[in-house]
Amino acid sequence: NVPQPESNMIAMKIRSITLALLLAPALAVAQPSVGTTPGIRSGIIGAGTLNIHHGEFGSYDGILECGVFDRATTVGWLAGYMLDIPFTGSLGLSARLSYWKADGDFTSPNPFAVRVAVDDHTTVPLVTENTLETSIDYVMLDALARWKVAGPLYLAAGPSVGLATRASYQQQERIMSPQGITFQNGESTRKIIAGNFDQQGTVPAKRSLRVAASVALGADIRLSERLALMPEIGYSYGFTNVLSSFDWKVNMIRAGAGLIYSFGDESRPPMPPPGVVPRPVVAFDLHNQLADGTRLNYASITVAEERSTDVIPLLPYLFFAPNSSDLASRYQRLSASAATGFSEEALHDSVLDVYHDLLNIVGARMRAYPDATITVTGCREPLDDAGSNGSLSSARAATVRDYLVSVWNIPADRIRATARVLPATPSYRNVADGREENRRAEISSSDPRILAPVTRRFTERRIDPAAIAVIPDVQFGESIASWRLELNSGAGAVLWRKEGTGAPPADLLWNVGADAVADSGAITAKMEATTVGGETIHAERSIPIRREIRSRRYNGELVRDSLVERYNMIFFDFDTPRISDFNGQVVGLIQSRMRTNSSVSITGLTDRVGEKEHNDALSAERANSVSGRIRSRIVPERVRAEGAGEYLIYDNDFPEGRMYNRTVIIEIATPQE
Repeated sequence: NVPQPESNMIAMKIRSITLALLLAPALAVAQPSVGTTPGIRSGIIGAGTLNIHHGEFGSYDGILECGVFDRATTVGWLAGYMLDIPFTGSLGLSARLSYWKADGDFTSPNPFAVRVAVDDHTTVPLVTENTLETSIDYVMLDALARWKVAGPLYLAAGPSVGLATRASYQQQERIMSPQGITFQNGESTRKIIAGNFDQQGTVPAKRSLRVAASVALGADIRLSERLALMPEIGYSYGFTNVLSSFDWKVNMIRAGAGLIYSFGDESRPPMPPPGVVPRPVVAFDLHNQLADGTRLNYASITVAEERSTDVIPLLPYLFFAPNSSDLASRYQRLSASAATGFSEEALHDSVLDVYHDLLNIVGARMRAYPDATITVTGCREPLDDAGSNGSLSSARAATVRDYLVSVWNIPADRIRATARVLPATPSYRNVADGREENRRAEISSSDPRILAPVTRRFTERRIDPAAIAVIPDVQFGESIASWRLELNSGAGAVLWRKEGTGAPPADLLWNVGADAVADSGAITAKMEATTVGGETIHAERSIPIRREIRSRRYNGELVRDSLVERYNMIFFDFDTPRISDFNGQVVGLIQSRMRTNSSVSITGLTDRVGEKEHNDALSAERANSVSGRIRSRIVPERVRAEGAGEYLIYDNDFPEGRMYNRTVIIEIATPQE
């Protein structure tokens, strides 16, 4: 439809007023206020609305007459821009340009009763309900006179003009009873018709300009010298119809708030008469100062703690060179005197470095649990240990036993040494890597604590920023005799203090230390000044403290507000995804640490032995095998299982590196309260 000349003129007026509203704050800044209060204010508004529709849709032939659609009350929303122009201390103009979602959902029972068959002999009434969902969008311009009633309360009233940018509808029918009956589409709801009001029907239905009267009650709450919060409730009564062809009006009840900013000069105290010593005004501002000297226009302290937990299973094997029963140099050996100071809590090296302390870990745990016993089984590889016999297997077991007895003073009767040729589950003997893994001594124990995984926890704290700048803002500083600035913790302890005579300096810098965040609560900054007349004046600000918990995944990804626990499950036998019995302890520990809101990542790996395509599939099978096992007790929010193939995270030139690489890495990220 071609717009009428009158509609064009109204639209041009709305655009002109909108342009004036947008330019007004800039004009206010260009012309500073000369009064004692800030001038023009502007900001944003938002509200929830209750859209009250009254309509007679019977005269609109674009809708099927399947009921009476005449009243609807529907929730909507409103958002826009506010401009506040004060005339006096109690009177002003409040102009608003906003977008209003004025939708209305009409319902009506179907007046035409029909019966349907529910079996071969029974018919029942079919009860349906018709809905008319209308979508109405308005661009609104309100010009409200605002009166200050009492304190922060104000009353506003005035005209409102709205331009409908959309008017569409959708009509549906829904079966209410009997249950189980559907339309031909197989559902209990069907769409009858949908479209725009100004494009359906034979009678033109142009969108009309909405003219209304609005009234509002609100409060003007100062948040700072320039910023104010304005909660408000209001009502708008429409005089004109939504469409030109039939009677349909929409009114609105709204509740929301505006955030408004004051432009113009800040108020300044009047100059005192000549010869009179003015009373000083003391204030100060706080700024975060970055390491490069940059200052931010706010002050807050962030304490970031990066936490991580690694659970490292112990590989209970020690490997030997061909035809040798001597411990390899890579295994950590201690003297008897040094063993007394050993602690596995101090092991912060790599996974393989922790494993290389296997004998010391076992020795320390056997001291801690004096009832525990172990069995050491020596093995040999006939293809490499040429010419040897059963004595080589026994000698390898004896090497392990003798170290625990001589260094850790473990009674020999608590260590049973046995021998065999190949391990019970040998590695692949056709390659050198597999034969190397068969030359070993195996440790087992009836007490699961002896070979339990090693748990390592790390916490790294970072405080940001490194310094906070204190910027005093003093008027009539010549009247100040002395001053003192003090920063106190939430518990009241003094963190930093500066004092002096005369006016305070223009810049003070506080280097934030760990003692500043030792307790909870915000830091309080207080400035106290004493005038030459003996009067004391105060100013006070607070510095909030925000705490973050971070963890880092194995791939380096940083996770906020969650604790990441990482588990290495080893002891997959060569070329198999089956979880060995030895992993049962780790599986139980993982299940006990998972929560329903945890996010679990499972990555399967293989060693370097074998074809790449085969190892890729094997690593995925290992990840899926673990995923199925750990979810048998609790199902976390997200579980991701994937295979990484021959991703060598450990040195595969050593047998322990290959065995640790036949693994599944499990990371559990659990949100922290």
